[in-house]
Amino acid sequence: MLGLLDDFYRDYFALRTRITAFRVKGDFETIKTVSVVDELMRRAEAVHSGAAVHGRFNFVIGHTVENYMERAERYTAALERGEYPLRGMFAEPGTAMSDHCFVEKDGIMHLFYNRDYIGAEWDTMPTDTIGHAITEDLVHWKIERPVITTLPGTQEEHQLWSPGIAQKGDTYYMYYTGVNINVAQAICVATSKDLYTWERRSDLNPVVKPGPWGEWHADRWSDCRDPMTFVDDDGTAYMYYCTMMHGPDGNMTPAVGIAKSIDMLTWEDLGAYHFDICDFALESPFLIKHGGQYYLFYTNCNHGTAYAVSDNPVSGWHGGGMLIEKENPANTANVPSCAEVFPFKGRWYISSAERQPGCEQYMELYEFFWNEDGTVRVGKRLEEIC
Repeated sequence: MLGLLDDFYRDYFALRTRITAFRVKGDFETIKTVSVVDELMRRAEAVHSGAAVHGRFNFVIGHTVENYMERAERYTAALERGEYPLRGMFAEPGTAMSDHCFVEKDGIMHLFYNRDYIGAEWDTMPTDTIGHAITEDLVHWKIERPVITTLPGTQEEHQLWSPGIAQKGDTYYMYYTGVNINVAQAICVATSKDLYTWERRSDLNPVVKPGPWGEWHADRWSDCRDPMTFVDDDGTAYMYYCTMMHGPDGNMTPAVGIAKSIDMLTWEDLGAYHFDICDFALESPFLIKHGGQYYLFYTNCNHGTAYAVSDNPVSGWHGGGMLIEKENPANTANVPSCAEVFPFKGRWYISSAERQPGCEQYMELYEFFWNEDGTVRVGKRLEEIC
């Protein structure tokens, strides 16, 4: 008989009716959670109706109707109990969030980030804008307009990933990954005086690609992403990025590429560095100097967030081990990642963005401590100490 509902649509419409009661709420946590439920249900209905669950690189972990609906049900039930299931997990409502960076200006913390899609891999729904949000307490956020978008006919034509910002003088330099249609990645730059209006340097972009120790081809996937720039005490800027290098056996191995600059616009290649602890991809490098030592944090894909220490910014790294780890992840990407370490209003923090199956991903903050012996440790999540 026409009009009869199958079991999926009965569950789907019942859940939509339950979440409707929360659409009239105006607080950020409820708005954020409702937006996630909406995206999960939208994707569940699309897959149930026959939509493809993978793109050209065949990423399929968690992209099932059952996973989407189970998570949507769980979040809805939590709201019905008066709980905020995503408390302490930041993302712009309706989106997922992976790579990000923090910049403090006049007591305000600015956050820049990938605007990713819940329920869809990046090879099906391109990450094509860099988002911007601000906060005075790391808990309550105001969403600002996106700051950079893709640019047809350039290295940045397809996607934008992993913003990293450094300040020199009165200018902010945003380095980010420009991705062409073939997924060849290279580092691009834009500048700003106020963190709101950015001028893309199309005359220079891309500014960094791998040196002869690696490989880069415009017509195929080439690794050169996740830039982070650190300005040392003498004014020299060092850039660190995710790449691949030729190993001793001739095979390509995951590495951190390093370049340096005086003017922040022209860069000298300094080679690449492989960390023995890393057995898959080495992503999202982040460097900070403390107590005369250089600390390099990075995502050890398949494991979590790791770090290394050196007495100089380009070599001699000694592994410090894992900091935020996940055992037996669903796949290599589903681990705590994208770490940034920063002080704010008298306390230190480390960020993490753990990806869940089905492409849910949010930024979380933890206490961070410098130990007297030169090691570091991670404390409680921010919402546990507020």
